[in-house]
Amino acid sequence: MNILSQLVLGILCAGVCAQVYAGQAETPPAAANETKGTVQGKVVQEPGGQGIRKVRVSLAGRSGQRAVQYEAITDETGQFKVEGIEPGVYVVQLERLGYVADVKTNRDRAVKVIAGQGTKDLVFHMLVTGVISGKIVDADGDPLRNVDVMATVSTGRATLGYRAHVARGATNDLGEYRIADLPPGKYIVQATPPKTEVSPLAPKEKDANGRLVYVTTYFPGTLDQRRAVAVEVSAGSTFMANFGVVSSRAYRVSGTVMGLTASPKAQSSASGVAIWAASQGIGQLFLVGRNGQSEEQNLGEDGKFEFPNVLPGTYRAHLIVFSDFFNGQMPSIKMQTISRPIEVNGSDVVGLQLQVDKGGDVSGKFRADGNEKIDWKELNVSLLAVPESEEEAVDLRMEMPTGMAQVNEDGSFEIKDVPGADYQLAVMARSEKFRDYYTKSVLLGGREVVDTGFAMSPGAVLDVVVSAKGAGIEGTVVDKEGKAVAEANVVTVPSSGKLRRPDAYQFGRSDENGHFVLRGMNPGEFVVLAFDEIQGDYRAPGFAKKYAGKGEKVELEEGGTKSVVVKLITEEGTGP
Repeated sequence: MNILSQLVLGILCAGVCAQVYAGQAETPPAAANETKGTVQGKVVQEPGGQGIRKVRVSLAGRSGQRAVQYEAITDETGQFKVEGIEPGVYVVQLERLGYVADVKTNRDRAVKVIAGQGTKDLVFHMLVTGVISGKIVDADGDPLRNVDVMATVSTGRATLGYRAHVARGATNDLGEYRIADLPPGKYIVQATPPKTEVSPLAPKEKDANGRLVYVTTYFPGTLDQRRAVAVEVSAGSTFMANFGVVSSRAYRVSGTVMGLTASPKAQSSASGVAIWAASQGIGQLFLVGRNGQSEEQNLGEDGKFEFPNVLPGTYRAHLIVFSDFFNGQMPSIKMQTISRPIEVNGSDVVGLQLQVDKGGDVSGKFRADGNEKIDWKELNVSLLAVPESEEEAVDLRMEMPTGMAQVNEDGSFEIKDVPGADYQLAVMARSEKFRDYYTKSVLLGGREVVDTGFAMSPGAVLDVVVSAKGAGIEGTVVDKEGKAVAEANVVTVPSSGKLRRPDAYQFGRSDENGHFVLRGMNPGEFVVLAFDEIQGDYRAPGFAKKYAGKGEKVELEEGGTKSVVVKLITEEGTGP
């Protein structure tokens, strides 16, 4: 996982989780005269079936306008009982150190509580977590201390769910580390030595330019994340990952970001640490290299920056501004691009003047395909930058929306300061009632760009048409013996012509009967693929090529639904 992805996900999760848990913190008041319900059951270990004690079982739901939560702790045999529950539908959450809920076995964790009745004999399954441990050494085989070791789930973003797991540890004086409480799965392990850790120079290298430093290294000992080998952690097991960090020449990169709309100003964060805010927000500057290396830092006063140890390579600079960060609400995120690449090759790069690309405004208006009345304010729009090449598909611009705007009551919208690039319009709904809608047309100057995207030009005006006649796919996932597969990950990728279109890629999961449903799709030809776990990003250009011929092709017509039987694909990318 790259630095920017972690930062953005962390910021968004912090805001979302704060709202969720703030709502759930309220405990329902006692109501002696109100009829309540009871939920009881057992939590067992998978495999084995023995009861697990000390599991915190939480039932989270709503009572009227209030978020409510009930809790119980399992006894020595794994039994639990929750009483006095107000009628409603609740989601069961399981917590126990050393265990994680088994999402494949716990197919349905929603419980309906009916007044005056009890729900009995529920069984929930948990897996014993695993451990990654090992030793980190330098080029001479000597232990390195205070090395940050991180384990990141290698599964593709589509299948993250509860497996969206990033865990870390640090080496001790013996160079040893231990990362515990890992859900079973495959992980990429990386070791990042302290910035001050400098590799001893060989005599012939003492006069060479730059510094020889230990840098972020991926197991089993590579600088290139794409060549990292995933380690597999099974339930209750320990995987030993010993490896040495690699040294490389590193150079200083410093300069100033020009073209900011306002000078950065110091603000104090909640922790009391002063950080610099650009354009009335927090400015973060990122260098993203084609070599897989990334560097980031808070933007300094007057737009100044200095990266002390940058590896040789070609880098793109990205400026992310988080505004409204200190008002207790979700921050708005704005990405500003800098077109000029930074070449680091054999010497320090100092005195750079990086000019923020001057953007233009993109506006437009929505209309419905038909005479139906739509509450346009329930829609948001953003622009997704189209990568210039398959190599740049791993660049962060593909993952980060460039600006976001809420659609006005009359269907109009405007996104300001959009950098020059090729974009796709992404439409998002905040209501489930739009589940069958799709973006039917995007016109720019009378030219259809819904599939191809468009090149940004200042003052661009888009005519957007949405339709309630989205296509659908329903079907069943089966294994090599033809048996239904529960909790399989089902994705669609366009077979041709729509590889740039964000809504052409859809994701769903099969239920306990192996059945799945995908809705609100645009017409055209697609390939339906089913996985236990997806390795890689199913939206990346090379993904469809890799799995060509291994899925089920469907031709969708507007308003129509196709039924398919999809065979599960193994993690190695071949049929079972």
